[in-house]
Amino acid sequence: MRPAYRYPRSPVPVEFIDRPNRYLARVRVPPRGRPFLAHVPNPGRMEELLVPGCTSGVVVPVPSDTRRTRFDLVAVRHGRSWVSVDSRIGNRLVRRALDLGALRGLPRGPWKGEFTWGPHRFDFAQPGRDPSGLPRALLEVKCSNLKVGRTAFFPDAPTERGARQLATLARAARRGVASFVVFLVQRNDVDRFSPNAALDPRFATALTRAVRAGVRAVAYSCAVRPGSVRWGKPLPLAYAPDDQRLL
Repeated sequence: MRPAYRYPRSPVPVEFIDRPNRYLARVRVPPRGRPFLAHVPNPGRMEELLVPGCTSGVVVPVPSDTRRTRFDLVAVRHGRSWVSVDSRIGNRLVRRALDLGALRGLPRGPWKGEFTWGPHRFDFAQPGRDPSGLPRALLEVKCSNLKVGRTAFFPDAPTERGARQLATLARAARRGVASFVVFLVQRNDVDRFSPNAALDPRFATALTRAVRAGVRAVAYSCAVRPGSVRWGKPLPLAYAPDDQRLL
């Protein structure tokens, strides 16, 4: 059984107008609905996805008395495919994958979310019994929805934090900690994954060094629908900049 996440409320079709800032989108219900603001749960640039006047998508209602917006923009059409723009989906799907055993090669046992070790907080961990606080396993999730041709890339904007996290994972692996990074590609029209060395060579170098230190890097696509996201196929991962082998 493949992990899946379905939004609790029905999606509403919209047209994308513009993006006042990275966490807000101005949208309207077609054909001539009144514009309104929706939260964008993704800080990435997504310039190729959110094109004014050309992009259609879906929002889901989020009832709240404290939020500025009452909707989340969760998916958009890109060509013939649906693409998730909700970066929260990554941890939700990986949590379900861990519960179902869909991620092979990971240590058995309960996984704790939001675990701090060293200077960073990681998405999942198995705490250890070492008095020093050394965990048994660490896992970080990175969401991607950028593609060029049939290749998915991460990141779509430079991420110093991401490079530092990989360096910390590499140090953990050298100390015997089972260390993992999962790249979840939130679309299914891709055949492989690669770090975006042209945009962020520091992150690509950090990934190369982490893999060589013993960190296991894996990538999966997702089957996206207007109201749901389902775990997809494993993707071969090419790492860069100085080593183009496939993992």
